[in-house]
Amino acid sequence: MDLFTSLSLHYPSSLISSLKESMEGKSVHALYRNPLKIGESDLLSLTSSLKSHPFVPNAYYFDPEVEELGKSMLFNLGAFYILDAASLLVPYFLNPKPGERILDMAAAPGGKTCLSAMMMEGEGVILSNDLGFSRSKETSSNVERLGLSNVAVTSGDFAEAYRNYESYFDAVLLDAPCSGSAMIRKDPRLLRDWSEEKVARCASIQKELLDLASKMVVNGGRIMYSTCSFSYEEDEAVVLDFLKTHPQFHAVFVEEHEGFYHHEDLKEGVHLFPHLYAGEGQFFCLLQKEGEKESHPLERSKPLKIPSSILPYIKESGLESCDIKFHSGAYYGLTEALRIEGLSLLRYGVRIGEEKNPFSPDHALAVFSRRIPSIPLEKEKALAYLRGETFPLQVSDGYHVVSYFKMNLGWVKVTHGIAKNHYPKGLRRRYSDPLNP
Repeated sequence: MDLFTSLSLHYPSSLISSLKESMEGKSVHALYRNPLKIGESDLLSLTSSLKSHPFVPNAYYFDPEVEELGKSMLFNLGAFYILDAASLLVPYFLNPKPGERILDMAAAPGGKTCLSAMMMEGEGVILSNDLGFSRSKETSSNVERLGLSNVAVTSGDFAEAYRNYESYFDAVLLDAPCSGSAMIRKDPRLLRDWSEEKVARCASIQKELLDLASKMVVNGGRIMYSTCSFSYEEDEAVVLDFLKTHPQFHAVFVEEHEGFYHHEDLKEGVHLFPHLYAGEGQFFCLLQKEGEKESHPLERSKPLKIPSSILPYIKESGLESCDIKFHSGAYYGLTEALRIEGLSLLRYGVRIGEEKNPFSPDHALAVFSRRIPSIPLEKEKALAYLRGETFPLQVSDGYHVVSYFKMNLGWVKVTHGIAKNHYPKGLRRRYSDPLNP
């Protein structure tokens, strides 16, 4: 049985016909503006193809044939995150709030983590985990690029680790591993790879992960379950099975919008089909745990003796109220202490710098901080900086943050009027005129 025959067992033939036809159309592209980095008017003044999403604040559609925003300096400076317009609705309807403790359970490459962190206005804390270590490294890079201080990135399996987090999170986001049929228009190879056996394997894993998620959420908390699959067996069937075996949970209706499709078996669940909603496709369902929600006590790390050479950077950057951790030879600052047990830690908020003499502040600290005074550069010097070049800069000797168009670029170390470049080699690019302000 092929994909569309399988779907026809559960959905109207007219829907399947329109869905199949939409697979031949063009993919749509969207981004989410980082409100911690750039204002709406500034972003719109620097781009030409953005169109506001009909109901999600800070979200826009764009045309990559008009401007390749993924290759722009704006992207590399963390002004926005590019993702599918369907997938961005998952964190939007989870509605993470400032001060909450969130788990993104299968997070890589981190799009939903990053949107959740930005929606939380840099407050609260998110544990962003993925089973794949290399994929978690990609999440860590995205968190750094966007300058987020409220995200810890880990890699591990919750099959055992969940015991350390029982009734610990206010909300759990589970974008579950799936057969990927909703991404076929973007990657046609997924159609050839689709099979009933693959769907069945994925559904089994999804049920296990959803059960683990239920153990880690507090009373009154919520779980957002989602997949990028069109298959009933991975979507409605998984949620219905979960509700039968977990009577302390119920499905929640989200605000209705044009383009949402609901199967009669689970009217609270939302299908985003590309012929109905401008995106690649997604299924999601919000689940609420019974009980009165209680405020979670703040975790406290063991007191840490911080070298005097580092303290001024912590204070000046606004990390003095954060939980400071020393990990793998470097100091990190996270908005609040977070339990890290049974998982491999890659990032604990903002990387402040390595323990070495003399101390050199990390690039992530400059990207994050909006409090450290920066030195604005004119365009030619900004482009020279992004190429990794040195240039004259008449300021006092020492480390300084340089910026362009109100966004921090990174560190320079000035000696006798010459700025030595500390922009990471892996980020250096040759831009011609990336912003044209």
